[in-house]
This record gives sequence, structure tokens and C-alpha cells, in this order.
Amino acid sequence: MAKYLSYKRRAIASIAISWGAAIGLSALLAVPALAATETILHTFTGEPDGYSGYYPQTFNLIEDPAGNLYGVTPYGGFYDWGMVFELSLQDGAWVETMLHSFGAPGDGGVPEGSLIMDKAGNLYGVLEGYKLGGVGAVYELSPDGKGNWTETILTPQRDVHEPFGGLALDADGNLYGVTQLGGSLCQTKPKPKLRCGVVFELSPPAKGAKKEKWKYTVIHDFLGQNYGDGQWPNGNLILDGAGNLYGTTQYGGAYNKGTAFELSPGPDGWTEAILHDFGSFAGDGLIPFFASLTSDIGGNLYGTTWQGGSSGGGTVFELSPNGGSWTETVLYSFSGNIYPMAPVTFYNSKLYGTTFYGGTANRGTVFELSLSGGVWIEKILYSFGGAPGDGEEPNSGVIPDSQGNLFGVTGGGADYAGIVYKISQ
Repeated sequence: MAKYLSYKRRAIASIAISWGAAIGLSALLAVPALAATETILHTFTGEPDGYSGYYPQTFNLIEDPAGNLYGVTPYGGFYDWGMVFELSLQDGAWVETMLHSFGAPGDGGVPEGSLIMDKAGNLYGVLEGYKLGGVGAVYELSPDGKGNWTETILTPQRDVHEPFGGLALDADGNLYGVTQLGGSLCQTKPKPKLRCGVVFELSPPAKGAKKEKWKYTVIHDFLGQNYGDGQWPNGNLILDGAGNLYGTTQYGGAYNKGTAFELSPGPDGWTEAILHDFGSFAGDGLIPFFASLTSDIGGNLYGTTWQGGSSGGGTVFELSPNGGSWTETVLYSFSGNIYPMAPVTFYNSKLYGTTFYGGTANRGTVFELSLSGGVWIEKILYSFGGAPGDGEEPNSGVIPDSQGNLFGVTGGGADYAGIVYKISQ
């Protein structure tokens, strides 16, 4: 596991260095003054506790109706293959509970993406590696009401290759997700070499059915740039009220800089529409790197790109429906080697997110974007890494509570295994 972890760290570090070497301009329309305070809710300590690592998991925490927080770490736990945790507020202090430790014989490992919870309180997520062979899986964790959780692997198929993004759940209990690899050979230059990923559906057994398993169906097979399609979907999917699915691909599209896509259900199956090809104009965002979309009540979609924009440091963008087509607007262009890669959150007409680098210590930030006079202004709410034991290099987003506090996960911490934090404004 140590060799595997070391490889992952080197891989993401080399990507960051090579992609960011040519970027280095001052920020535009940024308000650098710190305007919030951080509280560390939990410091991970590594095996047998969680270990967040530095490999992109780009998930958001989720919150249940009682205010408990749930998330995953891709490493750590009893077997060092990751875990699912809960944080609950007890007598004024946040207490961590490990709900499941991955990696036991027959189990999977390396959980990625956001969790999702159904009405019964069951949790669902994805595993990058189902077994040591690297095949992925979807899992369910079910509570018994007595503090115990039972894991069920829902997809032991050999074709679930590297699922990264979190799942979407519809009203009928169907789950939807993406795999970065898998599918048929997609069309790439100079000849087909790669598998470009799929969108899949998991349908639960009929109520009362015995010995039936969840049904796995590929509902879209990405074909890559030569066919004008996306390649390598790896963010969380989202679902609208009409049952349409939305997501992003890291590459592919008309300029091979990624796409935003929609999948719509119909009597003859699912139909894909490319909402935007990134790189379509000068100053557009490039490469939505493990980034997920979020929506507002008007059906507009928001997300981040790791590169591009007017200053080369990545973007926050909006996709707006417009009479059957979609219009992309770059809301904000970052500068410098800061790598916005996590989802943004829309709350009280403002957008909140994180950057991997940047800030006063260059260890990442939590930022706010607000609209003023027709222009989106960035305010850095918090800069990580300014004190011993603080978090650093967040590759996960933030979620708000009813008071506007923001919660998230970073690397770093006293044991360099990561922290869970709260930002209070």
C-alpha cells in the first residue's frame, strides 16, 4: 500500500508541476483580506484512523437532518485502504466514528467522490479499486439503528473501471455514476488506444424479490474527441427534477479540453447532449479536472476548470439554459498556480469553493464569489497552512449549514493525514 500511495502522490505532483509551470500572474478582482475563522473539527492520524492523502478525491462532505457530517478518506483505516467516517457534535465537541474500514478480504478499497444518503439513511459511494487488481465498485452502507453499519458491494462486475465521481440517486432508488475508464475503445489519434469511460445506472432489485442483485447498465459510452464526445468523466453526477443527468469530462470535445454534458432519458434509452466544449474561445476555461457541477433553483449549472481563463489560472463558470441550447459564462478567472479543482457550492446567491494552492502561505484557500455591479468578485475567506497543525492543499469543496458556516476536508494537519474543518464568517 505504501508503494501504491507513493506512486499516487508522485503522479499528481508531476501533473501539477507540468501543467502549472507557465502560469504566474497577479489576481484580478480579488479581495485578499481574510474574513473568516477556522475551527479544526478533527485531525486524522492515519492508520487505523483516516488518511486523506493528496490524490484527487474532490468530494464534498454531506450532512444528515440531525447535522451529522459524513465523508471518506481514500487511505487509512484498519487496512490502510480507506474508510467512511461520521462526525457528530456531542457536548460541544465533534466526535469521529469510523463507520466502515475498507480492505478486508473480499472487500474493496480507495473510496472516491462524495457519499450520497437515501431516505432510509443508507449511504452509497464508489471505490476506485474493488480488489488489488484495480477494478472499481459501488458500495452501500446500511445502519441497523444500534450504531452498526453493514457494507454490501453492489457491482462486482469486471467492467467497472476506476469510478471516481460520486453517485446521483433518483426517486425510484436508481443510482447513477461514471467510470473514468471502461467502455468500448474510443476514437483517439492516431488510432484507437484508450477506453474513454462510461455513465452507468444501477437499479435496485424489485421489492420483495429474493436473491436478486442490483442491475448494472451502461447508459452512455464516451467516444472521445474524434467523435465530438467527451473523454474521462471523473466528477460527481447531478440529477434535475426531470430526471436529466449532468456532468463533466476531463478531456475530449471539439478542442480536447473537456466537456460539460447532459444525458436525458427517453423511450429509446438515454440521449447525450454536449452543453459546452471547453476551450471554445480565448479566455475560456480548460480541463475540468475531477470537478463536479452544482445547480441553482433556476437550473443554471456551475463548476470549475483547472486551467484557462483570462489569466491562465483556471475558472469558475456558469452554464445557463437558453431556448434549447446552453450558454457558458466565465464568472471568474484565477491567476497563478492555484488549481481550483473541487466543486463549488451555491448558497445565498454566492458561490463558495477551494483552491489547491494560493493564499498567504500558498497552501490553498477557501473563497467566496459574489456578484457586485454585474461583476463577480472573489474574497478569500481563509488561507490554509499559516499555523502548525493547520490543513493544506484542499482538493475537496465545502458545504454550508443553516448558519452559513462552511465545512470541508484538506490534507495536512498535525500528522499530515488531513483535517476536517469549519469556516465561520
